[in-house]
Amino acid sequence: MGKVVGIDLGTTFSAIAYIDEKGQPQIIENKQGNRITPSAVLFGGKKPVVGERAKEKSIADPGNYESFVKRHMGERNYIFTARNGDTFNAEKISSLILSKLKQDAEYRLGESIDGAVITVPAYFSDPQRNATRDAARLAGIEVLDIINEPTAAAIAFGIIKNLTTKQRIMVYDFGGGTFDVSILDIDEDNITVIATNGNHKLGGYDIDREIFKWAKEEAEEAGFDIESDIKALQSLMIQAEKAKKELSFEDETTITVYIRGEEFTVTLDREVFEEEFVNDIIGRTLSTMQNAMDDAGLKYDDIDKIILVGGSTRIPKVREEIERVTGIKPSAEVHPDEAVAIGAAFHAVDVARQKADGSFNSGVQATDSEKDFTIDKDSLPVLDKSYSFRDVTSHGIGIVVDGGDRFINSVIMDKNTPIPAQIICDEYQTSAPNQEAIFLQVTQGEDEDLQYTMIIGEAELKLRPREYLVQLRIIVTCDSDAIIHVHAIDFDKGFDKSNGVPLGEVKINRERFNMTEEELIEAEKHIHRLNIGD
Repeated sequence: MGKVVGIDLGTTFSAIAYIDEKGQPQIIENKQGNRITPSAVLFGGKKPVVGERAKEKSIADPGNYESFVKRHMGERNYIFTARNGDTFNAEKISSLILSKLKQDAEYRLGESIDGAVITVPAYFSDPQRNATRDAARLAGIEVLDIINEPTAAAIAFGIIKNLTTKQRIMVYDFGGGTFDVSILDIDEDNITVIATNGNHKLGGYDIDREIFKWAKEEAEEAGFDIESDIKALQSLMIQAEKAKKELSFEDETTITVYIRGEEFTVTLDREVFEEEFVNDIIGRTLSTMQNAMDDAGLKYDDIDKIILVGGSTRIPKVREEIERVTGIKPSAEVHPDEAVAIGAAFHAVDVARQKADGSFNSGVQATDSEKDFTIDKDSLPVLDKSYSFRDVTSHGIGIVVDGGDRFINSVIMDKNTPIPAQIICDEYQTSAPNQEAIFLQVTQGEDEDLQYTMIIGEAELKLRPREYLVQLRIIVTCDSDAIIHVHAIDFDKGFDKSNGVPLGEVKINRERFNMTEEELIEAEKHIHRLNIGD
C-alpha cells in the first residue's frame, strides 16, 4: 500500500510531505538531500532537468530554462518554447515539477504515492485551480483535494501547537511569486475561514526583479554591455535572488557577474535594499491585508495572532511593517517553507480516510476517477488531532445580464461565501417573448463593470418559446476545490408546476483558459515521452 501526501506546488520552491506511522509530519527530501525543490525546469538535454540542477545549469543555457510558471497557470496564451522548438504550457511545466516531487518521494519512501492534496494560493481563480488539477493529471498524481495555502498553514499550526482554545488568526503568506492573506477562526477541532484576499502576481520574485534592474543599470553605467550577454543576464537574476536572501540577515552584500569575461561587482546595503526595492512591495501586501480585514468587518484588535508563511517573510522589514501597522508582533511558530506542505499532508490523511468510508463531500457529484479511488483505511496513520474546515470563495460568481444601457455583472455567489456551497437565484427571466434560447455567460469577480471581471464560462441553452417572459432559475455550486458549476432551469410556473425543466449546465470554458480533453491526452503522451531527469 502506498502513501498519501501533501504537496505545496510553489512559484519558486515546492515541497512534499507525509504523515508517518506515529502520526508525525515529515518533509520528504529530494534525491539531492534538500527539503525543498526549486520550481524550475531546464530543457535541451536528452530529457528535462528539474530542481536544483536546472537552476545551476541555467546560466550556461538560459534559453532553455523556465521558472515561475505558477504565475501563468490558467493563461491560455502562455507558451514556453525550448530552443529545439518544443513547446510547453504552464500545465506541462508544472507537471514536470510535480513528477520530480513524486519520483523523489517514491525513491525516498520505497512506496508509491497513491494520492495527494495539492495547495494553491487562496486567490487563485477557477481556471487556475483547474490548471493545477490538469498538471497533477499529467504527472500521474491522483488529486484527493485542492485546498488554499493559508488554510493548509493554519492546519499545520493548529495540529503542531495542539490548540485547545479558540483563536482568530491571520495567515500572511508572502511567497516567491504570490501573496495571500486569510483570516480564520481556529479552535480544537474546526477551522473557519472568514475572509481571504491576495495577488497571484506579487511576491519575492518582484523584489528580485527590482534588484536585478538596479544592478543592470549600475553595470551599464560602468560601461558594461550586459544586454548583449544573455548568460550574464541569467547569472545576474540568480545573484539578485541571492542578494535578497543575504540582506535578510546581513547589513550588506555584493553582487558579482562576469560580462563577456570581465568581472563586474557592486555592493548593496540593507538600507538601500529596503528603501528602494522592498518598501513599495510590502506596502502593496499591507493594502491587500487591510482589504481582507475590511471584507471581514474586523479591526486588528480582533486578531489574536498573525502567522507568517512563505520565504519572503524572512525579510526583517516585512515583520517590522506588519507590527507597525497592526500592533501585533508576527509569529514564526511554523516553518515558512514547510508549513503549507505539512498542513496538506495532514489533510491528505483525513480526506483519504473519508473517501475510504464514503463520507467525503466535495459539494458536487463525484467524477468517475474519484469513484475509482480506493485505499485501505488500516494503512493510514492514526492522527491524534485533525481539523474539519470550511474555506471560502476568493471571488464573486455571477452572470452577465442586460442592464438597459449596457451589459453588467450580476453577482449570485458573493466573495467569501463558505464552501462547498450552492446558491439558487430565481430573479432572472428571458429578455423577450417567444425566445427560443438563452445565452448565459458566467463571471468571476465582484465589480458590476465587466472590464474588471473575468468571463469564465458560457452556453447557449434552448428554450420552448412562449408568448411571455419566462422565469429562469440559476444555480451556482462551488465545490470543496473552489471550482465552479452553474446550471439553468426553465422555472416557468405556468409551464411546469414542479421544479421546472433543467436547461443544462453552463460550460466553464476550458478552451478559453485550460486544455481540452483532447489536448490533455496529447499532453500526457508528450510528458510520458520526456521522462524527466534527476
